[in-house]
Amino acid sequence: MSLLKTLFTENPMMIEITRFRRKFLGGGNSLNSVVIAMCGAIYIGILALVWNYRDSANPIILVFLQTLLFTLLAPALLHGAIAGERERRSWDFLLVAPVTQAQIVCGKFAGAAAAIIACAVALLLPIAIGVAFYQRHTFGGSMDSQVSFLNLILAEILSVAWGLLVCALTIFFSARCKRGFIALGTTLALLVSALIVWPILTASAGLGGPQNNLLNYFHPFWILTQVEFTSVVRPGEESAPSLVGIPQILVYLGMTAVFLIWTERTLRFADTEVKFLPR
Repeated sequence: MSLLKTLFTENPMMIEITRFRRKFLGGGNSLNSVVIAMCGAIYIGILALVWNYRDSANPIILVFLQTLLFTLLAPALLHGAIAGERERRSWDFLLVAPVTQAQIVCGKFAGAAAAIIACAVALLLPIAIGVAFYQRHTFGGSMDSQVSFLNLILAEILSVAWGLLVCALTIFFSARCKRGFIALGTTLALLVSALIVWPILTASAGLGGPQNNLLNYFHPFWILTQVEFTSVVRPGEESAPSLVGIPQILVYLGMTAVFLIWTERTLRFADTEVKFLPR
């Protein structure tokens, strides 16, 4: 309980949540106003598109797109969390403030995590439209099945857990890089390698199945595809929630904690030292 108070409830760095909101949603400058207007227009467009094609708006596919958004959003939010402080010469002032390295890491992470959760809440409306109106049809046009609500919740939790993992990964590289854009490039390069390059290489080698490749088993988009295959119930049948996704959610949350702890450990090194494994 004491650790919870120190890192979250009584952590002065929780002001990062407000700072993130003002930085990305504040209308104080013209650039933010343009970004907010564009995001609002895109969101309204998504709602209009989903509503117009609500009979075909598969909610699992919407969660799939949400996961892709989180994959891109987390590095954009956090690549300068610590590296940016070094570039602005404000990192030394933060280190002498009455906060610990763990409080700094948790505060930075909490700001981006709040943004991820806020996006997930905003996207619940188009997903709810899909849940209410989507019906899977056979080639003959008759209704074949509908989405299992329990498996959809599982997919949503998995998507958010993946977003949190990417946040933790980004803040880790931000702590180990002196430039924000280097941290951004490193994070995106790792994500592209893990999500695109590696599956292509293993598929070309005939090792694309999760039974032959453990890494693919934890691929978020492969998991959502499996949830899509198991998230349908035929009319008159009871929904049978699948266990696909539960191990991956636990691994994502565990890796999030590991990267946050690892980040806090690396902050103890001098800026001239580049060590990824603390003694």
